[in-house]
Amino acid sequence: MTIKRTISVCLSVVILMAGFCCAQDKVDLKLRLKAGDSHEMKMTQTQDIAQTMGGQEIKMKQTQEMILGMDCLSVDENGIMEIKMAYKSMKMSMEGPMGRMEFDSANPKGIDSNNPQEKMMAGIFSAMVGSEFQMKVKPTGETSDVRGISEMMNKLKKQMPAEQMQGAEKFIEKMFDESQVKELTGNMMTMYPENSVAVGDSWYETKSINFMLPIDIDTTYMLKSLKDDTAIIDVVSKMDMGDTSKPLDIDPNNKMSMQLSGTMNGASEVDVKTGLTKKSNMTMNFSGMIKMEANEQMPQGMTMPMSIKGDIVVELIK
Repeated sequence: MTIKRTISVCLSVVILMAGFCCAQDKVDLKLRLKAGDSHEMKMTQTQDIAQTMGGQEIKMKQTQEMILGMDCLSVDENGIMEIKMAYKSMKMSMEGPMGRMEFDSANPKGIDSNNPQEKMMAGIFSAMVGSEFQMKVKPTGETSDVRGISEMMNKLKKQMPAEQMQGAEKFIEKMFDESQVKELTGNMMTMYPENSVAVGDSWYETKSINFMLPIDIDTTYMLKSLKDDTAIIDVVSKMDMGDTSKPLDIDPNNKMSMQLSGTMNGASEVDVKTGLTKKSNMTMNFSGMIKMEANEQMPQGMTMPMSIKGDIVVELIK
């Protein structure tokens, strides 16, 4: 009996220890900002774009850098955070058949008056810098009650000369429509599972948004490793965007539609204590087509195959 009891006690201890170890290995990944917290994030995106037009391949390279401020104004009893986002700086360059154009809010230069695209880009980014909006964010990352976008749009309209607004107003209204931005920022930081997870566990997210064009996104997250309060999360997203049967409602004189699909994959380093992404590297690979409907300048219309390859790096810099 003594031996049996000893074995029974040992088994119980082993089971309890196993359960304790499993519980210790799990982590509850949530966004936990405190009122008064202030952070800055830098997002750098590069894209190599290739289009085929009339049998000729056209290549463009685009680089964009943006610094966003994120201030936690308050936290309620349910952990829902009132967050203020602010555009601190914008930098963009584009190289293609029309030459090179660039904009840097920190070091503005003269704009080529003969380049309407450069003028429009500089006008939009200049208006965005210094603008801010607020939203509520749950610990799981879901966002709601986005406010301040219309003020940003009005600021942009006031800063841009009337001639630049012609033909661009529809695009700007779509870009800064509050319901569209709400969809874009909705689940903006959702990489947080509902329950605690252990290394090797996966969770999933499926969402559809309609920002300028319909976008369906299926994402798989997996906790790859956990060390020193840093969670390494592998991310794989499958994306379908656009619909060739539905023209984009931007320019009534030049109706076009787009259909792209592909993947984004990479890894994120997440601070377990705050839930903030310390660094994220994502690689994108998309292909599809742009369809231009017939108009006076293009009676036959045109279909252009297109591919986009690039990288997105997000870094917590403050």
